[in-house]
Amino acid sequence: MNTDKLHDARVNCPHCGHTLHLDIDASEGEQVFADECRACGDVIYLRLYRDAADDRFHLHVSADDEQYY
Repeated sequence: MNTDKLHDARVNCPHCGHTLHLDIDASEGEQVFADECRACGDVIYLRLYRDAADDRFHLHVSADDEQYY
């Protein structure tokens, strides 16, 4: 993991609303991954992508993996 591109992201669980702190490694470019909410145990789906309009990384959080697969 490249610590130069490591960012702390605060996201809310789409199931219970609990705030989670995630370490996001942007050095790998665009990514799709899943994590588990530490409060409710449900799976959270995340998509890290670079927006061409502002040339920045954005993190999309979802309760449903249907949009990715």
